[in-house]
Amino acid sequence: MIEVRPYDDLAAMAVLSRLDPHDFMEAELVRGALSGHLALFAEWRAMEAVRLVSYVAITSPRRGARPFAVFALANTGQAGVAQAALLARDHHAFRRPLAELALAIRQGMPDFAARHEIHRIEARAWADHPTASALLVSLGFSPECDMPGFGLTGRITFRQFAWTCPTITPATERT
Repeated sequence: MIEVRPYDDLAAMAVLSRLDPHDFMEAELVRGALSGHLALFAEWRAMEAVRLVSYVAITSPRRGARPFAVFALANTGQAGVAQAALLARDHHAFRRPLAELALAIRQGMPDFAARHEIHRIEARAWADHPTASALLVSLGFSPECDMPGFGLTGRITFRQFAWTCPTITPATERT
């Protein structure tokens, strides 16, 4: 069984300094520049103050108790809408822990979202990432559209996904 712990710098650095190659490429494409793990860590760390939640996922002690993913939610500035981010180490080597994490997130998302009055969570994935879109679908996100025009050249496409909370009653229906 995996363990999910609140964000801490050392565990996050263990993940961000050993990212899955495609997660690393996606992070560079988002930034629009070549990067190293220290810059990615600094940017992830800088967002901690404005995040709703931020966690590090760790493998079971039987699997070495190794940090393998960081994930977080932040407000978008729109009422009831949050933006999700998840970066992980080698998706093949950590396939089972990532599947366990996806199941835990999927099961906990409705109650968490309802408690925090979040009715929509958005996430984007680089269209050429071989596993990110499938992971988002396994988390319960639905694909919405392909969005071209990213990166330094504008030739990079990201896919927009969203999860909407089934337990929130729209404000117009509240009494």
